[in-house]
Amino acid sequence: MTQFCFNRSIRIPMVCLLAVIALASRAPAAERPNILLAISDDQSWPHASAYGCQSVSTPAFDRVAKKGVLFNNAFAASPGCSPCRAALLTGRQTWQIENAGTHASSFPLKYRTFPERLGEAGYFVGHTGKGWGPGNYKVDGREQNPAGPAFSSIRTKPPHGGIRNTDYAANFDAFLEQRDEGQPFCFWYGASEPHRTFEKGVGLKTGKSLDDVEVPSFLPDTPEIRSDILDYCLEIEWFDTHLARMLDRLEEIGELDNTIVIVTSDNGMAFPRAKANCYEYGIHMPLAICWGDRVPGGRSVDDLVQFVDLTATILDAAGLDVDSLDLTGRSLVHVLESEKSGQVDPERTVAFSARERHSSSRYQNLAYPIRALRTPQYLYIRNFRHQRWPAGTPQKYEANGELGPPHGGYHDIDACPSHTFLVENRRQDAVKAFFHLAIDPRPEVELFDITSDPGCLVNLAGSPELAEVESRLREQFEEYLTRTGDPRVVNPDGGDVFETYRRYSRLRSFPVPAHVQEERDRLRGEGWTYLFDGESLDGWRVSGPEDSFEVVNGTIRARATSDQAHLYYVGPEGGADFTDFELVFESLARPGANGGVYFHTSWQETGFPNDGHEVQVNNSHKNRTRTGSLFSVVNIDESPVEDDVFFTQRVTVRGKHVTIDVNGERVVDYTEPDDYSHPRYTGRDVDHGTFALQAHDPESVVFYRNIRVRRLEPSEDGGE
Repeated sequence: MTQFCFNRSIRIPMVCLLAVIALASRAPAAERPNILLAISDDQSWPHASAYGCQSVSTPAFDRVAKKGVLFNNAFAASPGCSPCRAALLTGRQTWQIENAGTHASSFPLKYRTFPERLGEAGYFVGHTGKGWGPGNYKVDGREQNPAGPAFSSIRTKPPHGGIRNTDYAANFDAFLEQRDEGQPFCFWYGASEPHRTFEKGVGLKTGKSLDDVEVPSFLPDTPEIRSDILDYCLEIEWFDTHLARMLDRLEEIGELDNTIVIVTSDNGMAFPRAKANCYEYGIHMPLAICWGDRVPGGRSVDDLVQFVDLTATILDAAGLDVDSLDLTGRSLVHVLESEKSGQVDPERTVAFSARERHSSSRYQNLAYPIRALRTPQYLYIRNFRHQRWPAGTPQKYEANGELGPPHGGYHDIDACPSHTFLVENRRQDAVKAFFHLAIDPRPEVELFDITSDPGCLVNLAGSPELAEVESRLREQFEEYLTRTGDPRVVNPDGGDVFETYRRYSRLRSFPVPAHVQEERDRLRGEGWTYLFDGESLDGWRVSGPEDSFEVVNGTIRARATSDQAHLYYVGPEGGADFTDFELVFESLARPGANGGVYFHTSWQETGFPNDGHEVQVNNSHKNRTRTGSLFSVVNIDESPVEDDVFFTQRVTVRGKHVTIDVNGERVVDYTEPDDYSHPRYTGRDVDHGTFALQAHDPESVVFYRNIRVRRLEPSEDGGE
């Protein structure tokens, strides 16, 4: 029997009422606090005057710290803008949010953000300036920035070059004017400062002193570097100025004490070996939080804080049941409400950070994947593709197609005077070591004692004296990343799924790496022909929607935009025909994807090919014909490989004999009978023809790369 609550003549089903209450909040609306999250762009700890930094003045940040808590050990989820912001928005580590966990990609709709959750719970939500980005949130079906509706239309005249003209504080006022009386709000203040570029020399021009600068130990202590740091500090002060106006506004309207104010940054300073690196100056962030009388003020806390903890804190303070949400972080509310300083929660002694691709800095947009574990004393780093250039390939092709200068690359370092200084003075004895620190290849494992080496200069990995420490950190590292499902650790080859995520910002072109070119030359010498050059679809022709196939990071991405589509190899001269051959290709199937590669087929305008046979690529689609199958002829019902991992298939045809190997293991050995006739497609037989890649349906995404073929001489008996 359905129960009802009665209020005069209104009847509401009890189950619905309970659901609404649970969704909105565990606390009455009047008790729910407002939330102001202020996040600068590229600011390292300890660059705020509350931390004792002499080269910058941040009275608003200091006000929040004095009124509440100054955190000494807050760590960004990533040393890059969009992945760190995505982790903060979702409460999940960057390796748990697919495309959103890498730089300038997309933001899958299935990952809920705290502004979305708060909006559903009755909060008035908005953002000004930089929300989530860079990237393309619309491609996944989002209608607005994941940080909430934009309030950025009010402009101002910037005092200096390099500063945006967005009047952040005025836009906050406009936001407040639009909310209903008594409605709690959540506002994301995302300054674009102190992101590059800066007006060169503006710090000195405005009266700052070179003597006040403390140069990090990984940079040369020169007037040029000091001046660049002063310019950076001036932009931090611009961020702080708008924060001060927002705090004053909240105080004027009587809302400051009912507002949780969180002030931090997204990643470290845009200098060599800081931003885009998991070293201390890339991931260690300023953080101050106040919340009226709920938070005893004037405290300095040493607990290690992860950005995903901030998400849980916001939702917990707003009254949502964080235990029922799919969050990785843990709420800090009990730490905030404590009267203790120093280490408050004895369990908060570890933090993690990660990066994949940052800028377009390497051949085929390859990443430099890093994972880092930080404890109160040590920083443990794993560089998963340490053979690559950590700061990016040294040389690139210019826009006109010509090869640029030898040191014109390194695009994981923002263009800036400090970068230019290192490159131009790299041969000088006083600079040489700093240049190589920034750009040289790194070992797979790095270990630093942060208490004595905050600049991360002396790698202690492999040191006999620290063998026990390193072993313990490695176990912590692997346990956490395994438990939280990091593809880089769960499956040694699984992390390559990150390489498939499309970058929506500018793409650069780089020379083919020497080892790649050597391998290609060797295979060509053995009679192999590459059917896909990694850059274009030259030699291929689409049947079906043209946009079902695109080149992404050196792969062919197959995803039908409506019905099925096929990409036929027609060859450089417009025709291709193969009888006996070896075909080798690598593919990666996203979860639930169905795809395949046809051989001995021929071009047709629409539909599934009538000719040839299909080698299946399908690990988890509802169609149970799995990877390696010779579709509808020799069917495999259990995939030999996993989703989200590149694997290699080798198809060999001699006469009527077909073999299929997956990662070197034979899964099909089939000889077609002379009287064979396919029950549905009359041309589905072993004969001759070309190859075709399949885009099966809009929900199936498959990537193909390193597609090559070698013609074989037929044997007399038609076998191998």
